[in-house]
Amino acid sequence: MRKTLAAATATLAAVLALTACSPTYAPGPAGTVSDRSAAYFKSGGWHYRLTVTTNDGRHHGFRVTRADYAHCFRGSAYPTCTHR
Repeated sequence: MRKTLAAATATLAAVLALTACSPTYAPGPAGTVSDRSAAYFKSGGWHYRLTVTTNDGRHHGFRVTRADYAHCFRGSAYPTCTHR
């Protein structure tokens, strides 16, 4: 019984640690996704970026989470595309 309780507690602690460490980034401006890039840095892991063109024609590049990157394609409306 103690081993089962200890295993359950360890599993719960690992899940909480992984979910608590998920990155959050400031949202970018509303617009149309014009570019996507995923760059790998050896010590930092994957870095996902979107470039959005706003209504006034300006381009804004900003970092996003992996989920936002996976949901937003070129031509999609940002931030609407993140809510799929």
